[in-house]
Amino acid sequence: MSEKPLSLARLCEVVVGLCRFRGGPQDVPYSSGWLVALIGATVLLDYGSGEFLGFDDTLLARSLLSISLLLALCWTALSIRGLGNRYVQTATALVGCSIAFSLLILPLAWIFGNPQGAEVVLTPAQVSIVWLGLGVLIWKVAVDAHIVRQAIDSTYWLGLLLAISWSIADYALSRALFSDAAM
Repeated sequence: MSEKPLSLARLCEVVVGLCRFRGGPQDVPYSSGWLVALIGATVLLDYGSGEFLGFDDTLLARSLLSISLLLALCWTALSIRGLGNRYVQTATALVGCSIAFSLLILPLAWIFGNPQGAEVVLTPAQVSIVWLGLGVLIWKVAVDAHIVRQAIDSTYWLGLLLAISWSIADYALSRALFSDAAM
């Protein structure tokens, strides 16, 4: 596919549409340059957010692991279906939406704060924030499922199964590799 110029405003419009279940990865203009830029933005956002929120020193490694796993699993799913030509658009859609959801969760994490100790009693406001965060997580998985389903020409349920599996794999691998660090 040929590269087409894509403005940041147009990319944001497409990502917002994807987050609203309007359109699919086929609506993302093919641009490997934007994919690379979004990958870099994701890592910077993850690192900056973690520094801002006061998380541990493994932020960069966790972010690189997470984005690498997403890209590898996306490539694998598309390759199994013989649709590798859709990789750039699908990966751009997934990474762009990931950034959007990170930007949604960041203020919630900041308001929630960083409770210390294992037996912390949450305030009612913190419990509300946890529920909002869970809602954002469910929304993100549903959007990922929507993108994957369209990319691999499958049912929503297979897309949902893959999106949930990818989220679990990301969490489990991160826990396994960084279990000594504070989560």
